Amino acid sequence: MAVKLAKNCLDVGLVTADGDRALAFYRDLLGFAEDGEVPFPGIGLVRRLRCGDSIFRILVLEKPPAHLASTDGFAAQSGLRYLTLTVSNLEEVAAAAKAAGYPVPVPPRALRPGVTVAQIEDGLGTAVELMQMAEA
Repeated sequence: MAVKLAKNCLDVGLVTADGDRALAFYRDLLGFAEDGEVPFPGIGLVRRLRCGDSIFRILVLEKPPAHLASTDGFAAQSGLRYLTLTVSNLEEVAAAAKAAGYPVPVPPRALRPGVTVAQIEDGLGTAVELMQMAEA
């Protein structure tokens, strides 16, 4: 049986012990807006950020995790490894990420006619694919 969505988007959660670094990337660089906090005593604090209609949750752990995510690029291991954002300022965001010292393993380039793509990394193990469609 398929799910019956009550919200027309996908929310995502990131688990980290470095909340400041995650906020610097997702809030400060990408511009996701703060949308509150939810404490989970004994586990950590969820920082909620808005991305369009989606909520991006950053669970900042109270104690370091037993294992850290690979930062060797999105194809270095299996699992959920990247997010895709469709944007209208791909070149600006990729340049800002590079200037701020974040890895940009795929600089802006044409993916197919009318579609430009780039990939930036948050430094914590997650890649963010930026996609821009040509204006019609």
